[in-house]
Amino acid sequence: MDTDELAALLNTLGNKHSLAILAELADGEQYVSELAEKIGISRPLLYLHLKKLENVGLVEGEIRHFDEPPYTKKYYSANDFHIEVTLKHIKDIVNNNTKEN
Repeated sequence: MDTDELAALLNTLGNKHSLAILAELADGEQYVSELAEKIGISRPLLYLHLKKLENVGLVEGEIRHFDEPPYTKKYYSANDFHIEVTLKHIKDIVNNNTKEN
């Protein structure tokens, strides 16, 4: 992990909507409309946060096709993760990133 990846991860987790999404997805996959309704945010705002969560690898989306309307639904699931951030960890990441540049 480099400094950009760590910053993106922490930035994403530092948002209450992202945390609410992860909490809902901890119980299993859900499709976008269902998720937006449960969290109480608009679908465009939900998509914004889902994209950020996807970019850092915390969630995955899958489009599924059906015979009846709506013909496609995008389902999201959370990837299990464990994060441990210590001062030494941050120092090592920053120092490694500096050496590479």
